[in-house]
Amino acid sequence: MRELAHELRDALSPLVSSADLARLRKFDPESARLLAEKVERGLRRALALLDAFVLADQCERGTLPLQIQTVRLEEILATARSALGASERCTFEAADGGVPVRADLTRSGQVLAAILQHAAAITATNQTVAVRTAGSAASAEIRVCGRVSPGNMPDDEWFASYRGGDGRMALRTAQRILSAQGGALDLLRESDGRFALVARFAAGQSPPEAKRQQTPPQRPDASYPGRAASEPNKRILIVDDSPEVRRAYREALVALGYAVLEAADAEQALSSLEDTSPEVALIDIHLPRMNGYRLAQAIRTRSGPAIYLVMLSGMALDPVTRGLAHEAGFDDCLDKMAGPVALRELLEGGGRRSGP
Repeated sequence: MRELAHELRDALSPLVSSADLARLRKFDPESARLLAEKVERGLRRALALLDAFVLADQCERGTLPLQIQTVRLEEILATARSALGASERCTFEAADGGVPVRADLTRSGQVLAAILQHAAAITATNQTVAVRTAGSAASAEIRVCGRVSPGNMPDDEWFASYRGGDGRMALRTAQRILSAQGGALDLLRESDGRFALVARFAAGQSPPEAKRQQTPPQRPDASYPGRAASEPNKRILIVDDSPEVRRAYREALVALGYAVLEAADAEQALSSLEDTSPEVALIDIHLPRMNGYRLAQAIRTRSGPAIYLVMLSGMALDPVTRGLAHEAGFDDCLDKMAGPVALRELLEGGGRRSGP
């Protein structure tokens, strides 16, 4: 908790000085713009920190859900590169990328991305971080190698902290995730300042090509009710027990041209369906008495495909959560931090049911 408090203070404390500056400048347009940008950055960093610490807690308790399957090392590399975006600091070699391993592809990609971020943070600025696959089907690994600036050589204490910095995954958490998959994360050091973080994976068997290329199931009717967001006064039902969340979404969605209905729990939501016919329902999962999954099932039983159901999640949307949403009848998922504009984009450009 002390580490979490420290990280949150680092993320949120700049907002106070930014607010003071805006007041001193009497909230002129430029200071108001800068304040809004810093508030958004600070809040997104704080939410990322909370997700990182929840993930760490799940790893420590052994409760992290994993979807372990046979994947190739090059798929893990691709997932990590996608998460990181373009980076001139890293070079990738996948000479043995086709080696099959047993792993959770999404989690392993997140682990590798975190390893790369930590390695880049200590590697000398004039050096690159080399990423390469190695080993065989019986002993497969991904090595992240670099050369540190003088005095920056990492040690085993690197795996002791829950803090990853800037909301990224801690190496302690990365090590726990690989261990839960039957692998390991080791640190190798050399006297000339070179180091290697070695992610090891359990051996797997080559899966049929068709299974590796499965895509999420498509909704048969592409003209689902939520699609034409430009249609005036489209009705959206927001189901959340937090008045602040409902108000924030209501104000923004009304500004976007929607008609908004509200419910604080499942009972109110089901009651509102008797009086109105909303085209879209935005449902929080953690509701009192009846949770969002059960509510979605009840609405789907009552209304069939006539209503588009979107899960509103306060936690990170991992594959397990998306799979549960799909089974409950949700059509899509939305992270609470994404906001109402993201909901509009989802409804305008969607047409695919959320899948695992």
